[in-house]
Amino acid sequence: MTDEKFFETFRQRAEEGLRLWESPSVAVGVVKDGKVVLCEGFGRRDVEKDLPATGRTLYQIGSCSKAFTSALVAILVDQGKLDWDAPITRYVPDIRFYDDFTTETVTLRDLLSHRTGMPRHEYAWYGTDFNKEQLVHNLRYLEPNQPIRSVFQYNNQCFILAGYIVEQVTGKSYEQCLQEYLFDPLGMGRSNAFIDDIEGDADHAAPYDRTDPNDSVHGMRLIPFYRTPVEDKARGIGAPLGPAGSINSCAEDMLKWVQLHLSNGAWEGRQLISEDAMAQMHRPSMLLNAPLDMPMPETTFWCYGLGWFMEMFRGRKIIHHGGNINGFSGFTCFVPDLNLGVVAYTNMNGSYLHYALGREIIDHYLGVEDGNWVQRYHDFVAERSGAMPKLLLRFTGEQVSGTSLSHPLADYTGVFRRDGYTPVKVTEENGALFLSFINARVKMRHFHYDTFVLDGILGELPAGIPVHFRTAEVGGQIDALSMPLVTEEKGELVRFIKEVSHEER
Repeated sequence: MTDEKFFETFRQRAEEGLRLWESPSVAVGVVKDGKVVLCEGFGRRDVEKDLPATGRTLYQIGSCSKAFTSALVAILVDQGKLDWDAPITRYVPDIRFYDDFTTETVTLRDLLSHRTGMPRHEYAWYGTDFNKEQLVHNLRYLEPNQPIRSVFQYNNQCFILAGYIVEQVTGKSYEQCLQEYLFDPLGMGRSNAFIDDIEGDADHAAPYDRTDPNDSVHGMRLIPFYRTPVEDKARGIGAPLGPAGSINSCAEDMLKWVQLHLSNGAWEGRQLISEDAMAQMHRPSMLLNAPLDMPMPETTFWCYGLGWFMEMFRGRKIIHHGGNINGFSGFTCFVPDLNLGVVAYTNMNGSYLHYALGREIIDHYLGVEDGNWVQRYHDFVAERSGAMPKLLLRFTGEQVSGTSLSHPLADYTGVFRRDGYTPVKVTEENGALFLSFINARVKMRHFHYDTFVLDGILGELPAGIPVHFRTAEVGGQIDALSMPLVTEEKGELVRFIKEVSHEER
């Protein structure tokens, strides 16, 4: 099928996909053999204002930002200011991880390939008001659940640390480094890393989420941008999560980014990043047991390089990264053997439509026409949503009927603290308990014994997540609570200790 015929059909498929996924818009770009063959938007970037999406519409690209952080490290490696494999204490002597061995041996390669042994500890940063320095300091309080370099475990804090190291070595902010070393040389004039910049742009996509948090494929509601109280563009202070996922960009700009990778670091006659450093980023550094994407027979040999996933797809190596942040999802991909780059971004939280459209395009250039990716991804997400009760059972266990609380309701209230996390506050109101954490307040209902479950979502945790209250061995009073905030294998419950009031001392 010719490109012209394919893209004529593809445009129809994109519009049909938006309807199937009940999503507002998607912007898609394709570069083949150095030539941009598609750069368009589909649907409405702002449904309420009936504004169309374009190839220049700004979207938040979420974790697609991680490859930019790796590229900044690569540039500094080329300059002799950083080393992939030196202990990072060479650059940040005060850094501490939970155990001494990791502290003394962890390298930038470990940080950038998710192999430090530390699980996500996602709610140690998400929804908090910690600044970047505090997040880096707090790493010492976050328990690992695997030995270093033994298992791939996706981790945002380690990319935050890598960006922090870039700042310490250059004496510039992460956002300044993006602009000076990457955006400006590549002519990515639409790209930025501040919420003020995307909100203030005349052509930006508004963020959307599902109306029912337990339904991942139906409903659409406008939500706010994820903005931390620390971010302050006027003072040049970016989001603490910046190196892990703060970039705002468009399909037009991101095609320049993938072209840089397809050309092994060269851009318009200038070598921005050495071929050796590019090879380091594109080479597997850690094996995965299974893809984070939808399981599919077309893929094998899942790996992570430095800021990039890679796999064999229909016998071809593809290098890619997805992204998700409140109201936005993205897919950035290139296929070196085909000299092909594909980007797709949508303003729907947790959508997989962009993945589906990206694989449709790759299939076209592989001469395959029966992928049916839009429907397959839709069915996968719908089925996974239906499996939530079984997933929650892993955290709660089977409910035991006829049990009661061991203490009066008021005894469960108070402030519960833990190093590395923001406090948890439990209050009583009209005979019910409410939990406040990461700037969210959720009602709880009794499950059994001294276990409650959340009646609403907490961050991105679904309703039904348990809160286990603990009694002291001496005295029997309620002295702690724990929640399954670390969900990886061998991850332990995160325990918060109750603050003792003046009356109790």
